[in-house]
Amino acid sequence: MVVVATASSAPGTLFASELWPITTDTLVGDFEQRIDDEYGQRLSTSSGRFALQKPRLFRWEIQSPGRQAFVSDGESLWQQDFDLETSSVDRLDHESSSPLELLMASEGALTARFNISRVDGVLTLVPREKGGLFESVTLRDIENGQHEMTIIDGLQQRIVITLTVDPTAAPAPGAFVIPESAYEAS
Repeated sequence: MVVVATASSAPGTLFASELWPITTDTLVGDFEQRIDDEYGQRLSTSSGRFALQKPRLFRWEIQSPGRQAFVSDGESLWQQDFDLETSSVDRLDHESSSPLELLMASEGALTARFNISRVDGVLTLVPREKGGLFESVTLRDIENGQHEMTIIDGLQQRIVITLTVDPTAAPAPGAFVIPESAYEAS
């Protein structure tokens, strides 16, 4: 069910604190996402760029296959599919537990909503209430600015997201701004 690893955490790494997954207010870099079904059969692979800024700002831009963007300005979530030329804007549910929001949540919010364990450098979060978006999330350092998040969803699909953080990068100006035209299209 949960990925077991023996990575160790050094001070200053993504999982240096006991409960807090990110020790900085901003992360920028590349990602690769793989989704496998409950039998291990690969369903999809995607890659792109991301920017996260606490407390609730993020930009997740899929560059391959196809082009999509998910942008949160802290209050709303904009979804844009550039290939299909579709767009939507929805209010953020501040009680939701999406995996991206977990990376930015406060320690208090995490401990209130999840049973949390840490074994051999792997941080595992299991929702206290059943029936949510996922059954478990594990976070671990891989090496040299790479971090892995493994999500087991309610259908027993395994979603593995590898984040390669660029410690010198900052979010682009306007990275978390939802265009006014997006509200008109919704």
